Amino acid sequence: MPLQPTRPCWSAGIIERQDNHVLIALPKDGQPSSRVWRFPRGPVERDESPEAAMRRIAREQLGLHVEVVVGQPPLVERVEGREAELRYFFCGVAGEDAEPGPYAEIRWVSKGHLREYEFDSPSKPVVEWLLGSLQ
Repeated sequence: MPLQPTRPCWSAGIIERQDNHVLIALPKDGQPSSRVWRFPRGPVERDESPEAAMRRIAREQLGLHVEVVVGQPPLVERVEGREAELRYFFCGVAGEDAEPGPYAEIRWVSKGHLREYEFDSPSKPVVEWLLGSLQ
């Protein structure tokens, strides 16, 4: 029997279309005056790899079939009030229409415009890294 991690694990996707726009999501649970965005994410289920979780999360939450291109090393962040391992994956999608699913709103945004949005704490370092890669 595999050992369970000491922290919960979450997968998050930097989902990118062929036009170089990435998908960001606005959770429904925020206050109307607070528009804090994030990259789509969800918990990794028991006996599921983080990569498989990312594909499942994209399908279940957004109705998208994604190709996981590359994963990043885990970050330790607070997710839903608990310390968790958060794995980001670069994912490709071929022009499919996404559904907002559990989110209040979703948007396809060019990486250069990410600075125009306020992001939650776990997403901020990824946004800065994406913006830095444009220079």
